[in-house]
Amino acid sequence: MSLSLADLASVRFAISPAWEVVASLRVLRDPGAHAVHLPWVTRHRAAVLAAPELRRLRDLVIAPERRLPGFLAPAPLSPVAEPEAEFAAVCETPAAVVREDLATVYGDRLPDSLSDLRRAPRRNLPLVVEQMRTYWGMALAPYWGRMRGILEGDVMFRARRLADDGPHRMFPELDPAISWSDDVLSVDRPNLDRDYALGGRGLVLVPSLFAWPNVFVKASEPWAPVLRYPTRGAGSMWQSDPPAADLAPVIGTARATLLVELAVPSTTTSLARRTGLTPSGVSAHLSRLVTAGLVTRQRAGRLVFYVRTPRGDTLLGE
Repeated sequence: MSLSLADLASVRFAISPAWEVVASLRVLRDPGAHAVHLPWVTRHRAAVLAAPELRRLRDLVIAPERRLPGFLAPAPLSPVAEPEAEFAAVCETPAAVVREDLATVYGDRLPDSLSDLRRAPRRNLPLVVEQMRTYWGMALAPYWGRMRGILEGDVMFRARRLADDGPHRMFPELDPAISWSDDVLSVDRPNLDRDYALGGRGLVLVPSLFAWPNVFVKASEPWAPVLRYPTRGAGSMWQSDPPAADLAPVIGTARATLLVELAVPSTTTSLARRTGLTPSGVSAHLSRLVTAGLVTRQRAGRLVFYVRTPRGDTLLGE
C-alpha cells in the first residue's frame, strides 16, 4: 500500500466488535492454527458449529477459503465502536455492495442458504445481522470487558509509539509481516497479492484479539482502508489461574489483581469491567499503586491509561 502525506495524517486506531465476530468464527473453523485461543474454542466450538440459527452467518464467514465479504466488518467510525452500532452499520450496507461482495467471494458457488441474501439484500441482511447478535451473545459478550481492555491497551501503546518514533518504526512493530520503506507499507502474506494506492483515504489500524497470528487488509473501494493486526496481550486473554496470589496478603487482593491486569495499559473503566470492582474502588486502589511507584499514569487524548512500571514488573517477577 502506498501512503501519501494525507494518508499518514489520517491514520487512526479503532476497535471493532464486528471484526471480532468475523475473526473468531474463522478461528472456530481451524482451531489448530490459533492455539492461543484453544480454551475459548473448547467452550464454544461445538455449540456454534451445530446451531441451526447461525447457518447463514457460518456460510458467510467460515465457508470462504480466502476472501471475506467486506460488508460484515466495515471500518469502525469511532475509536471504540459499540457492538450494536457496528451491527447497525452492517444493516445499512447498500444492496449493490452486498451483491458485489457475494459475487467476489463465491462466484457461481454461492451456498443455498445465501441465495435469498443475493436476491433481496435489503430484506435479508437484517436476518444476517440478527445472527451476528445471537453469536455475539453466545460466544463473545461474556468476555468483551476483558477483550476491550486488552485492545484499548494496545491502541494506547501503538499511538504512543507513533507519536514518539514515527510511522517508519511503529508500522513494522505491528507484526513481523509488516514493513515500511519509502512511503510504502508492505504486508508479506500469501493471500495479499495486490498493490493499493490509498489516495488520501487514510488508514484505520484495528488491533484484533482473534486475528492472531494473521494480518488482514481491506483497501479496495468503497471501503475505508483498514489494516487489522494481532493485538499485544492476546496470550493473557484466557488465563484462568488467579495470578500473583502470593502478593495478595502483602498489598491486598484487589491491588494484586489490578497490578496483574496492567500487563497491558488500561483505563479505570476497562479495569472495572474486567475485575468486577467498582470504578471508584479501582481509582482508589490505583492511586495507592501510583504512590508506591508500581503504576504510572499516561494521558492519550481525553483518556488516562495506567501502566505498570519496571518496579511493578519486578514485584511480579516479570
